[in-house]
Amino acid sequence: MGALARMNLNRTALHEHTKRDTTDVITQFPTSNIHRNNLAQAIEILHSIDSSIDLIRAYQAIDEPPVTVIPKNSVGYGIIEAPRGTLLHELKINDAGVVTEAHVIVPTSQNQIGIENAIRDYVGKNLDKTKEELAHEIERIIRAYDPCMSCATHFLTVKWV
Repeated sequence: MGALARMNLNRTALHEHTKRDTTDVITQFPTSNIHRNNLAQAIEILHSIDSSIDLIRAYQAIDEPPVTVIPKNSVGYGIIEAPRGTLLHELKINDAGVVTEAHVIVPTSQNQIGIENAIRDYVGKNLDKTKEELAHEIERIIRAYDPCMSCATHFLTVKWV
């Protein structure tokens, strides 16, 4: 899930300019190395910029009447690939068109198990490292999976026993 999986599976579908500009790093894919996730995200950003330029150049405005929306009691589901992984949501709407209930499953919650497993595996294999080295690598693992987690919270407190 996320940029790493997309790059592993779809790197040949990148914009031609993106392929040209990333020839020195694109050969690192496919990989299961989570530390390449941030590189995959950067390549995706470049692809988005290259594709956006094409869309802007090709854009032609068309005069269209607005769509009439008649609110009704309903439930809607959505799924989209976000930079950190898959974003799922469910919205319940009443007859007035007001959202009465919402459920969102963000990539962070889906990444959590992978993060925990990667940290456990790393620590188990590197008990000979210093506390500082262990903490630094744990931070790198967390950021590789989900850079927003480390920026949004004080995410790491190591208690040594």
